[in-house]
Amino acid sequence: MTKNKPAIGIVGGLGPYAGLDLERKVFDSVEANSDQDYPDVIMISYSRLITDRTYYIMHPETDNPCTGIEYVIQKLADAGATHIAIPCNTAHSPIIMNQVKKFIEINNIDITLFNIVEETYKWVKENCKNKNLVLYATQGTYYSGVYRNFFDDDKSFKLVEPEDEDKKLIWEAIYNRKFGIKAYSNPVKDQAIENFKIVTEKMLAKGYDTYIMGCTEIPLAMGRLQLPVKLIDPAKILAQALIKAVCPEKLRK
Repeated sequence: MTKNKPAIGIVGGLGPYAGLDLERKVFDSVEANSDQDYPDVIMISYSRLITDRTYYIMHPETDNPCTGIEYVIQKLADAGATHIAIPCNTAHSPIIMNQVKKFIEINNIDITLFNIVEETYKWVKENCKNKNLVLYATQGTYYSGVYRNFFDDDKSFKLVEPEDEDKKLIWEAIYNRKFGIKAYSNPVKDQAIENFKIVTEKMLAKGYDTYIMGCTEIPLAMGRLQLPVKLIDPAKILAQALIKAVCPEKLRK
């Protein structure tokens, strides 16, 4: 790797397939004619070191996943990454992310850290005509209010959350050990897709057709729904933001 050349770093393992998904979307965002046209990308995945983000938010007396995230960020920086992203919405909850930012500052790690939620908010402001947005996310993301922290101050948008019983269906689609996306990412189980279909049909009946897929596992299932919906993919938005920062001339139009 050329020294001092910008390089993208991906904190993998939150979950493992979410890191792979972001890397694929980074490459999909590049206008390239040869292998050598692509930017340098480093991904390090240490799932075993990064505790579950939602569990920590609901049980803050347990180990903060920031410790594992910080370890990977240091490894990425040491390997030459200059622009680092964490493909996990829940990890950007203040109770986790504030500690990560403090670690970077205290240790003088010379990187730019991207925020998937902030990038999504900026994209929505610039591109989304529909002002009523449904948020699909983990319980940790709902509970921490990480998306509301951005959208509630902007009265031009209304962020809508499903009913509690439907949040449970989303939770099961992500976390259930028999059919959840974290257990079965490739291929995604039919039951996980069905759960999203049930919730989405209810939201469509209420007149909502635009959805923020606020968990990086969700696009793996939502992309297979045959429903008249508009899907906002934070991981895709994050990938495009990384390319704009590292090699803007190569951003696929």
